[in-house]
Parts: sequence; structure tokens; C-alpha cells
Amino acid sequence: MPVAASAIYFLNLRGDVLINRLYRDDVGGNMVDAFRTHIMQTKELGICPVRQIGGCSFFYMRISNVYIVIVVSSNANVSCAFKFVVEAVALFKSYFGGAFDEDAIRNNFVLIYELLDEIMDFGYPQNLSPEILKLYITQEGVRSPFSSKPADKPVPNATLQVTGAVGWRREGLVYKKNEVFLDIVESVNLLMSSKGSVLRCDVTGKVLMKCFLSGMPDLKLGLNDKIGLEKESQIKSRPTKSGKTIELDDVTFHQC
Repeated sequence: MPVAASAIYFLNLRGDVLINRLYRDDVGGNMVDAFRTHIMQTKELGICPVRQIGGCSFFYMRISNVYIVIVVSSNANVSCAFKFVVEAVALFKSYFGGAFDEDAIRNNFVLIYELLDEIMDFGYPQNLSPEILKLYITQEGVRSPFSSKPADKPVPNATLQVTGAVGWRREGLVYKKNEVFLDIVESVNLLMSSKGSVLRCDVTGKVLMKCFLSGMPDLKLGLNDKIGLEKESQIKSRPTKSGKTIELDDVTFHQC
């Protein structure tokens, strides 16, 4: 089940409400008082980021000097709620020039309210991509004086981009040369005993791709075990082995 958040609050370290947004009418507007009384005043903030008070669940996270609290009245996905908070903070930082603290919230409360209406609808998370939201929410936030990142310029066809099925790539991209650059970054984790025997050995890695392709072409990428194939060609009488040549565990892919 998604988050189905009833309300979201932004509090400072004293417990004062900076910004709040009620998405459902199943919780009262004074639920933040219960959070201050039972969690902040009792100094139990570092015990557990999920608390149940009066039939409601509170998911909270501290970012800089701001507490972000999500109030849920039903059984919800906690991981999805915290993922939403992390992505929302990254979105705010992209508008504020990399800063997210109490001063940034006070200086940009109008923009934050506009973003809160777009990134969550009736308590359910929506589009959180900064590249897409900046196409039609073109208001610039009050940027930090230490930020040197230039502001992004809006591009045409914003409505088509927002409602389209592809949210990670803009339409109409044209390059002089169609090129794709791949980088394989791997690290080996090895655990050995005092006698020199290998207890555990595994490899973790990432495939980083930089794409310069015009339009939306189909691109197929394949992996091959070069060492295994060379040994197999040298040993003709190699017995057949069941299973795949490459064993990949805990694989995650980008949404594209």
C-alpha cells in the first residue's frame, strides 16, 4: 500500500510549525501537538522514527535543523514514506540552490506550498522529478548566497512532458553523433580467516552510462563472462554445467 499520508508537517528544533499541508480529513489539525508532547518534549526523537499516538502513526526525519513529520491514520508503507521525504528534500534543494534549512523554508513558503500540491495528491505520492516539475513550476526560489548553480530554463511542451509515459528524458533531443559511454565500477569484498582461508568473497559494482542518442531509440546491452568463455574454448572436453555463466544477485535497474 502507498503512503496515503493524511498530513505533512515541517517543524523547527523548538517544535514550531513552519509549514503544514493537510491532504485528508481523517486527522485533526492539532495532531502536531501530540507529536510535540509525546516525542519532542520527552526527548525520544532518537529512539525510533515511527511512533503511534492516538490511533495515528508519525513518520519523522530530521534534515538539517528541520523535522519533517508525516501523519498517517491507516496502515501504510513506511519505506515509501521515508523515500518520499528523501526525494522531496532533493527536490526542494534543487529549487533553493542546494540549501534546505529553516531559513530556506521561511523564504520560500509559497513555492513549497505549490510543490506540495504537485508531489502528493490526496496523500498519494506523485511526480517528484525536479527535471519534470521545473518545466511547469517555473518560479525560482530564494537561493542561498553561497550557491553558484545556475537556474534551469523552462523548455516548451511542458504539458506533454509531464503527462507522457517517459519522465526521465525530454523529447526532441538531437545529437550530431549517436554515442553511449559506459563505465564499470566494481569493488571486491573479501573476508579471510586467521589461517588464510577465504570465508566470504563477493563483488559489487555499478554500470554508469552517459547517453548521447537522438530521439528514443532501443538500446540493448549485454554482459559476457570473458574469462569463462576463454577457458571453455581452451578445454574442449569441459563438462556441461547447469545454470547461467554469470550469477547476478540483488540487481536494481533505473526506471528506463
